[in-house]
Amino acid sequence: MMKVLPCWNGIIIENKLRSFLKSICNYKGLEKFVNLNRNSKYRQLEVDWTSTFSCLNCDINNNETSVSSSKTKAQKVHLLIEEIPTIEQMKKSLLDLYDGWMCPICGLQDKTFNHVWTCSGHYDIINNIRDNTINNLLTWILEYNDNIQDFNALMALNIWDISYDPKVFTFVDLIKEIIPMSLSELLNSWTTKKNVVDALIQMRQFIFNEIFEEVWIPRCSHLKEFERSLGLTKKKKLEFKSVRSLPNNNNSNNTTIQYDSLDSVRNYIYFGKNIIEFYTNLTS
Repeated sequence: MMKVLPCWNGIIIENKLRSFLKSICNYKGLEKFVNLNRNSKYRQLEVDWTSTFSCLNCDINNNETSVSSSKTKAQKVHLLIEEIPTIEQMKKSLLDLYDGWMCPICGLQDKTFNHVWTCSGHYDIINNIRDNTINNLLTWILEYNDNIQDFNALMALNIWDISYDPKVFTFVDLIKEIIPMSLSELLNSWTTKKNVVDALIQMRQFIFNEIFEEVWIPRCSHLKEFERSLGLTKKKKLEFKSVRSLPNNNNSNNTTIQYDSLDSVRNYIYFGKNIIEFYTNLTS
């Protein structure tokens, strides 16, 4: 019987082939996500992808299936990929109906993903959520280390700015569940890595619950009432199902960094390095 050694790009695969192929598929999916134009910001900045995905996956245990936790994770994924049903998002399938519609809260700007959280009508709510997030994070960290006296470094981080900025991290990125490396490194200087992950998960869950209860659900109720006043039922909406689509605003001349899976997988095979951390190290 001939013995055959499986190879990948000329590299002998020494671990189980099925496990290796599963890893390759997972990492290609991750890379496809990171390389999206909408994520160009995160290819320029230092993201703690390990903590980001820990927060994303904290609701579901590997050995159990829960309808509620699966729904929660789906909602978190929609936030992460900016695919919540905003007016601009709904124009993709119902352009004839929603063309020209503005934000249902302020009525002044297009209802894009970022505008949901930066709308003037939500300013006080988001500001309050931000303040409570800071207070809770300080409480959780002090439970692990009550010797911390100076929190100026934490308060100086851009992540507490409730506006949107394409070049720096702000609170909008925390809403998406993106964890900046600057936050992780600072917290790691105060307590253990495990404690930091626990604190970040608690922080992220608090933000998620608050923005859904205080911003997203009331916004959806407001929009439904407005549509109802116009006589727009589900059946009526189907009549507006559009064959037109929004113009493609993707920048074909995007010159930002594009990640190559070959490099990350080679590091994984040769040195056993964590592939998720590979993407973080590229920008550090």
